[in-house]
Order: sequence, then C-alpha cells, then structure tokens
Amino acid sequence: MSVRVARGFVPIVALLAFACSYQTDDQMSQVQNFAVFRQSPNQVVEALTAVLVDRDALSSDLVPELRTSLIDAFTARQEARLNSESVSLGREQLARLVPEEFRRFIGDEGGRYVLELSLEPAPDGGLRLTVTPTIIATVRGGEGPLGGRPLPSNGTLESTILEALSRRLGG
Repeated sequence: MSVRVARGFVPIVALLAFACSYQTDDQMSQVQNFAVFRQSPNQVVEALTAVLVDRDALSSDLVPELRTSLIDAFTARQEARLNSESVSLGREQLARLVPEEFRRFIGDEGGRYVLELSLEPAPDGGLRLTVTPTIIATVRGGEGPLGGRPLPSNGTLESTILEALSRRLGG
C-alpha cells in the first residue's frame, strides 16, 4: 500500500504508466479528472477518505491519521497528495474502466488500479480535487516493474469517485 502526503510528490507508478503508450488510430478524448468543492478542507478530506474506504481503496484503520496528515499538509503548503491502496478487479470490472480499443490487453487475470489524489486551492476559490488513476492489466509472469500492462482510463473511475464525493458533500 502506498499512502503518501508530500509536497511535490510525483509517483513513480504514474510516471511509468504515462511513459507507456499504445498505438491506436482513434483519438483519445480528454477526461475531466477534477472537481472544485466549496466546503472546508476538513469536510472534503473527511468525505474523500470515506469514499475511498467505501471503494476498498483505503483501509479504515488508516483514516484518522491520514485525515490529520492531509489537513496538516494542506494547511502548511496549500496542497496535499496521496495514493490509494491497490484495488484488484476482475476482467469485466477492469474492462469498464478503459477505452474499448484497449480492452484486448486485459487477460483473464483482470488487473488493478491505484488512485493518485491531489488537493489544492482552485484559482477562483474553493478546493480542487484531482483524481489520476493508474490502471494495470495483470500479465502472467509480470511484465515490467508494474507487474502488468498500464492502460489508459476512459474516465469512468474518475467520474465515479468525484460523483460519490459530491453526493457525500451534499452537492
């Protein structure tokens, strides 16, 4: 599990996933992976950790310490970042998270995802939460340092997290 709160943290997993690309004739559409919330940082962090626990992306025993660390980091530096735990998915569940043309890379083993979440002040006020998933299709024998093949997101995972957070915050 990787939960980090750090200034300027750039996860190696995200860099590796970004460095891997696949040839396709279709244009990938840009996915909106952020939302701006007007609630206090405390409220957003509390709701965010609850959403992650509900999705099995965060162990509930880590929540109290993590909430404090995120609020402290945000207060001190006006930014906070964390990585969720790895969430394992079956083949069909994983296929719903990637564009259709990349589903052929998903084997019977399914795969997993990890979320990088960042909190920072929005330019026009409020708190901006950005959700960046790293989606990995498991490959027998483990391919490369990630133990599988990185796949792009179709935006479903980001939308699901942001919508659940909005609902929890009453918006």
